[in-house]
Amino acid sequence: MAVAAAIVQQAAPRPLQVLASQQDRRLGEMRAMLARLAPQSASEALRLLRNAYPDAPLSLRVAAVGVGAR
Repeated sequence: MAVAAAIVQQAAPRPLQVLASQQDRRLGEMRAMLARLAPQSASEALRLLRNAYPDAPLSLRVAAVGVGAR
C-alpha cells in the first residue's frame, strides 16, 4: 500500500509540469508573433493575440504582452 501511494504522489505533479511547459511554449509563440508584428500599443497587442489565440486565457495573453512588467 505504501509503495502504491508513493508512486501516485510522484506521478501527480507530471500533468502540471506538462501544462506549464505547454503554456511556456504558447507564451513564446505569442511573444514571437508580437515581435514580428510590432504593435504600437498594449491594447493593439492584446487585440492581435485575442484574434490569433481565441482559446488562450486573458492572463496568458497579458503575460505575453508584458503589461505591468518593469
